[in-house]
Amino acid sequence: MIAYLGLGANLGDRVKTLRTALERIKKITGVELLRVSSFYETAAWGVTNQPDFINAAVKIRTALEPIELLDAIQKIENDLGRVRREHWAARTIDIDILLIDDLKINSSRLIVPHPYIMERDFVKIPLAEISLLKFNLRGERVEKIFGSPSDFELKLIACVDKNFGLGYEGKLLFHIAEDMKNFRALTLNNTVIYGRRTLATLPNAKPLDSRRNIIFSRSIQNINGAEIVHGVEDLWQALPPTSYSLPSTSYPLNFVIGGGEIFNELLPYATEIYLTVVDEEKMSDVKFPPFADEFKLIDMKNFDGKNFEFRKYVRIKNYG
Repeated sequence: MIAYLGLGANLGDRVKTLRTALERIKKITGVELLRVSSFYETAAWGVTNQPDFINAAVKIRTALEPIELLDAIQKIENDLGRVRREHWAARTIDIDILLIDDLKINSSRLIVPHPYIMERDFVKIPLAEISLLKFNLRGERVEKIFGSPSDFELKLIACVDKNFGLGYEGKLLFHIAEDMKNFRALTLNNTVIYGRRTLATLPNAKPLDSRRNIIFSRSIQNINGAEIVHGVEDLWQALPPTSYSLPSTSYPLNFVIGGGEIFNELLPYATEIYLTVVDEEKMSDVKFPPFADEFKLIDMKNFDGKNFEFRKYVRIKNYG
């Protein structure tokens, strides 16, 4: 089932809390996080004498029953400090189920579609951004702000076989000169983000030159020529804004270069994918994550006499 959730926070570090909630949603068993909207700041609704909210929406695929999904997101709310004292009161985090496919539910615990969707621009605007839905707006103040993981405009880049295999037993499947040249041209003077195992596949197992190297590792504390992040929230803290400011003269674009676990972690937040696809079937134990429903192919370059092609995909926009 495809479901849409609405998130809001108006106490504490609102941006950090929303990012943490996204990571918790991503880790619910039986849930796949597909995409995340921008973050929007808006005045409180219902009880208005409280701090402004930051709101967002997410699209998920879930194998859970609706009540199981509700239980899972309420646990996240509780873990992040949600206290239910007063209806529509200030709160550290609020996660609502907005829609689940075409289901209609009206029970003591859950009503779907959410009964207040049409009354809240701060729900309609992020929901429209990540769905095919269109709404008439009421004219409430809903201001896009920097902070959503989608704002970092991550670009995933990899070389795969015809079945999207990435590697086998810790090694890459292919070493193609044209692919390496293309990889260097795209990533040079930009930021490259990768995991500890990918480091071992790089030349001399060292960070790449003329690029800002950010490595995911929970065990390594220091590597010459690279910055270490221990989790996704550390990554957001390390990356500078892209969409909301003039590009920095140093390492402005953010390329995710592997491996499979890192691709899986960051795919929901990516805006572009660059793949070298080789027309061969190799034995692989790591694959590039599925993405067809959320991205479209916009460019493909073939080479005479070669069995590979360069492809560029961009995330499908449902607005603008």
